[in-house]
Amino acid sequence: MTTDTYRIAAIDQLKTYAKILNVPLEVCYNLEDYKQACEAFKDYDLVLIDTAGRNFRNQQYVEDLKKVVDFEHDMETYLVLALTAKQKDMIDIYKQFSLIKINKFIFTKADETSTYGAMLHMMKTSHIGVAYITNGQNVPDDMISANREQVTNLILGVE
Repeated sequence: MTTDTYRIAAIDQLKTYAKILNVPLEVCYNLEDYKQACEAFKDYDLVLIDTAGRNFRNQQYVEDLKKVVDFEHDMETYLVLALTAKQKDMIDIYKQFSLIKINKFIFTKADETSTYGAMLHMMKTSHIGVAYITNGQNVPDDMISANREQVTNLILGVE
């Protein structure tokens, strides 16, 4: 499911990924669309919901998101953060989205940085773990399920 009706060509891009993964895709413009999509996918073991990556400094975006996605529904919510971002920006993004229960982080762009202290800081201060780390542009091949040893090695620079 996607609620990303904001970014140009976002829906087309997700249609391409859905085709590659051989999964259905529903576009949700409002809460009613979201509820209908949930009903359509109720027999699936896993349903992924994509949201638009918009300016985290605008709290209205988070409020708008709550009008399209029913966060009271049983779900896990992952906050995606780029490892190339400044630590302060990561903290601000987390604070802005903490209006929504965040279960895990996904850290992207591990291949574009050599420092991972901000990731450690985010996990330590928020008490939230990492679900996935991405290290390239090949979807889904460059999306790695994170574990404690892998995260530790990344932070310590162990190959």
